[in-house]
Amino acid sequence: MEIGSEFWLDNIPETAQTVEPNWLTKYGDFVLASSGRGAISLLLQQVTPKYKSVLLPAYICDSVILPFIEQGYSCYFYNINDDLSPNIESIKSYKNIGIFIHMGYYGFPSNSNLLNVLKNFKDQSVIVLEDITHTLFSSFKRFEENDFYVGSIRKWLGLPSGGFIAASKRKLKRPLLTNDVFTKLRTTALSSKGEYMKTSDENLKDLFLNQFSRAESLLDRDVAPYSIDGLSMTLINLLDADELVRKRTINFTTLSEGLKSISYLNPIFKKNTKNICPLFYPVMIKKDRDSIRKKLVEEKIYCPVHWPIPNQIKDRDIDSTLGIYNNILSIPCDQRYGINEMERIVSVFRRL
Repeated sequence: MEIGSEFWLDNIPETAQTVEPNWLTKYGDFVLASSGRGAISLLLQQVTPKYKSVLLPAYICDSVILPFIEQGYSCYFYNINDDLSPNIESIKSYKNIGIFIHMGYYGFPSNSNLLNVLKNFKDQSVIVLEDITHTLFSSFKRFEENDFYVGSIRKWLGLPSGGFIAASKRKLKRPLLTNDVFTKLRTTALSSKGEYMKTSDENLKDLFLNQFSRAESLLDRDVAPYSIDGLSMTLINLLDADELVRKRTINFTTLSEGLKSISYLNPIFKKNTKNICPLFYPVMIKKDRDSIRKKLVEEKIYCPVHWPIPNQIKDRDIDSTLGIYNNILSIPCDQRYGINEMERIVSVFRRL
């Protein structure tokens, strides 16, 4: 059995569920959109910052950048340290910022050093947005200075679509349209992979990989805000969030114990705490990451790289962040798997 890569759907529920999930209410008034980038586009339709500029972390997925470019924002990037904390001096070097984005990585509050920075930004009427995609199911306390929250739910479970925007101090407008082409293609891809997981038919693998790729290409070309689809709403309502947290926590701990003595790995977060729900188990590979990743693929263990360096920042001065892009590897520890799969991962890493 392969470990990692895209989620899948085993079956489609017959009964629709339309209640909005209560685990998002703690972030304020929220809107469920088809994607995280669509949710950002919805936000940009509703705010008028003092300056049409945004300051983002240099370690970021390009999908967060695209809506700002589409809306004509000037995009600036602050450095991220080796431990994935924001570089405060880098942030302070920028002036005339309209929107500030920060995030914790892989489930951890790696942005916990930002309190004074955020207070200073609030004094300057800067809009503060926290991207909580990586920390969605972690329960640590958030900054009161946050004006908005944004996230992609698709990163956590097999959904055709799913992102959200939340406002801690105001009511949000709702998108009216749905992106049927995107959600139908994603649904087909998720079902195709579900069939592959049952049958191991290699012909299905090329099919679902192509379907997932086409769906993401559609999303890249159209960052407009769309509503979440009905099937995704149903699947979110059927989610046992407590069980998701429990399984990921156990899996993370198993990897942490098993991988700690491997010389070529440097875990970024060496242990978990009760308030953390990990997205992956991230490590730095001391040399030749791509070769190790290729060997893992041969063992049907798929460890993604978060992220390729976005084109928008390749020519920027982000020297202290480049090491993260070039060396980081995300090891799966999600709720699809248990201790046996985690021990298999450990065993393969020890053999490499």
